[in-house]
Amino acid sequence: KRQEQKRWHKQWYQRRVRADILVFGTDKPLPKPKPNPVVTRPVKDRFDEIQDEINERREFLKEMESLGQAEQYRKQIETEISQYIREMEVIDKKRNAELNKMREMKETQS
Repeated sequence: KRQEQKRWHKQWYQRRVRADILVFGTDKPLPKPKPNPVVTRPVKDRFDEIQDEINERREFLKEMESLGQAEQYRKQIETEISQYIREMEVIDKKRNAELNKMREMKETQS
């Protein structure tokens, strides 16, 4: 019975080697694929995003002025810009509050 098991195992192994040759072109183990490098994009700050949005709105308004259609968009664009400025003010207040807390903590630790 032991001989039978050895023969079966040998046949199985030979079939596997042949199958690997057919599939991979070789019976040797394939090299492990290199892991893809993790690309980390810098997290863009919301404050900077808002600044970019404001600049885009101003550029759009300039383009419309050059086409003679600025009055049609001016009110809407100025409203959007003022909303963005309010959002920036809120972010600024939060940051200042956090900085003040950090300063107080450092002063109490010293």
